Amino acid sequence: MKRITALTLSLLLLLSLCACSGNSGTNDTQNAASGDTTLSTVAVTEDVDAAQAKSEKFKELEKYPVDIDTTGLNKNMLTAQMQSISQDPEKYLGQTIRLTATYQKQESNSADKPFYNFAFGYDDTGCCAAWGIEFYGDDVPDNIEAFAAISMVGKISQYDEDGKMYTFIDVEHFAV
Repeated sequence: MKRITALTLSLLLLLSLCACSGNSGTNDTQNAASGDTTLSTVAVTEDVDAAQAKSEKFKELEKYPVDIDTTGLNKNMLTAQMQSISQDPEKYLGQTIRLTATYQKQESNSADKPFYNFAFGYDDTGCCAAWGIEFYGDDVPDNIEAFAAISMVGKISQYDEDGKMYTFIDVEHFAV
């Protein structure tokens, strides 16, 4: 009976890990198996061109001096740094940070803010978002696509909303 329980738990764990891995390579594998590589090659070329354009915009942000540069950190170290900022924001208030992340927007019930901007990232498992932080600034466009790669330089700050303090990045320079 113990063996069946252990086997069942192992199978459930394996299935849960597979659920997080996604199916990003499915179309490429199917295309390669059928001999149709045109779509895959075009998609990869467009992705490379887009990545290079973003890379150039992101590199422009390297010229600004910062106190915290997260761009060279691996995903686990970045997660640790961002969680440290989240858990002990007073230690970081006023410091300038350079951050590259993924974008998400959330609607707000506040009359002052129609929506919240969030930068978030994943740890090395890539399964679920490991950290997130709000950001705002005059240089930030209103029409950023969800899950777009973003990069910014700004000061770590806080604001009070309904008696609760929230940490955010006051963006000085931004790139999509």
